[in-house]
Formats: sequence, structure tokens, C-alpha cells
Amino acid sequence: MANSTRQGEREYQLVILGASGFTGQFVVEEVARVEDSDDFRGPGLRWAVAGRNKKKLEEVLQWASERLSKPQLRTDVGIIICDVSDPPSLAEMCKKASVVLDCVGPYRFYGEPVVKACIENETHCVDISGEPQFLEGMLLKYDNQAAEKGVYIVGSSGFDSIPADLGVIFTRNSFKGTLTAVESFLSFKSGPKGTCIHDGTWQSAIHGIADQGNLRKLRKQLAYKPLPAVGKKIKKRGAFFYSDEMKEYAIPFLGADSSVVRRTQHYLHESLKETPVQYAAYVSVGGLTSLITLMFAGFLFMFFTKFSFGRKLLIKYPKFFSFGYFSREGPTQEQMA
Repeated sequence: MANSTRQGEREYQLVILGASGFTGQFVVEEVARVEDSDDFRGPGLRWAVAGRNKKKLEEVLQWASERLSKPQLRTDVGIIICDVSDPPSLAEMCKKASVVLDCVGPYRFYGEPVVKACIENETHCVDISGEPQFLEGMLLKYDNQAAEKGVYIVGSSGFDSIPADLGVIFTRNSFKGTLTAVESFLSFKSGPKGTCIHDGTWQSAIHGIADQGNLRKLRKQLAYKPLPAVGKKIKKRGAFFYSDEMKEYAIPFLGADSSVVRRTQHYLHESLKETPVQYAAYVSVGGLTSLITLMFAGFLFMFFTKFSFGRKLLIKYPKFFSFGYFSREGPTQEQMA
């Protein structure tokens, strides 16, 4: 209770760290939009944006104010200057916030200082990481410290892995009977302007694939017991297969979804004695031509991630090696629309 009281007295209820980044700017826009919607109840939100460059933060607020026709954003939203490589500045930011929403990735390089500062200053932390090694590493290293401080560290609160994790819970709660297994399929749809993804995701994938050995060691330290399979054991699919459900070829989804759902199911089973749900995640890739192209690109990707010079090339030329699907600029407004 004392922790909650102190947080209630802080200058800001929410601080968006990395607000001037590609993803951060849209988080700023969404917070501003929700604050004025019918879904938001209570007095106005006390919030701020944080990052290294004051001018860029001001530009983000200007951009969001024009898109939403809310000129007051430029004066009502606070600005905090801090850097993840500068612990004192992170501490000062955390002391002003009840919750920090961390949008600075790749998290394997920039995430831990934020988690550490939040715990030390009794500030809740939410991130949008899709990096299993970071998520599980923070759990192993900081779980006890966070619990002692009464601080919540909530990872993967974005595309990875809210649809998967909450989707399984929603399906279980809506299911008449005992839900024993779920398979999810991710499919992409693009308009006439095509599809593009920001290269922050690309970089996370490169480093994640290259460092799989350390992830395996980390999971041995976590020492999760295998979950009991209730009912029929879920069928393990191959490296690629034709999906009768999606009517196209599919491959296993390499994001954080499976590990996040598995961790949640471990908690629900071991702590709350609930029936665990088996889960597998896949992504649809289209017809045979698309599958062959993806397999070729995947082979090159896996090969280059094995070597330092290869990883540097992949990071330097994301558009070339991803056949245009990833770029430093990210998707245009038309593509996102």
C-alpha cells in the first residue's frame, strides 16, 4: 500500500520512453487518442514523453497534435531528457513516473538498464519486446527483486505477444468444456502500396537467431517442468506444411508468442492449479512460389547470422536481404493504412 501511495504522488502517471522512435511516435498518438475517448474514465492523464533529444520529442508531440487536432499536446504533455546509457538520468525519470512504457529496442542491448532503474525506484515497467532471451533473462535476474519492491515488470505487451497470450486465455474462458490445445496462424494482408516492416524487428531477429545457444542455457537455469498434456497431445507440424485451415502453406512462427504463452500457462498451472493449454504458433506464407522464395531467403538469413561479418551485412542492408520487407524507414502511412 505504501508503494501505491508514493506512486500516486508522482508527477506523471505514465512516461513513454523512446517516444521519438518509429514505434514510440505511434504510442504517443494512441495514448493521446485514448485519453479523449469514451474508454478513458476519470480525470485527465498526467503523462510525459522521454528520450535523448528534446527537439525530436517536441516534433513528435507536434506531429501527434496535428494528426489528432489537439494543439494542447504541445503544452500539456511533459518532456523528460534521459538516456538508457546514463543510469542517473534513468533514475530521475523513474522517480517522476508511476509507470514507464519502454519503447527502446533492441531490448537485449537497451532493455535491462530500464528494468533495473524501475525496480530500484519502485516504478512499474511495461515494454513491447518480442525477444525471448530478454524477457526470460529479466525474469530470471529480477523477479525476486521486483516482488520485494512491489513492482510489476510486464514484458511483450505489443504485437508479440498480446494476441497470442490473451487470445489463448479468451478462448479458454469462452470455450464450453475444457480447452486443451490451441494453434494460431498469423497471416499478412497488404494493400496496393505493399508491405514493409521497420528494421528494429529485423535486428532483433538477427541477434536472437545468432544467440540461440545462450537462450538454451538460460532456459536450463529457469528449469521449467514440462507441462502435462491434458487430452490429446497437440500434433507437431513440420518446418513447412500446407494448412487445410488457412488454405495455403505455413511455417512455425519464430517470434516470442510460444515462449510467452508457455510461461503464462506454467504460472496458471503451478500457482493457480488451472488446466494448462498446449499452444503452437504458425505463420501463413501463401502459395508454393512464396514458400520457395521464403525458404531461399531463410537459408541466406540463417547462414549470414552465423558470422559477425554476415550479421553486419544483414543489419546494414535490411531491404536487400529481406527482399524489401524490412527497411530502416519502416512502413509508410499508406502501407499502414
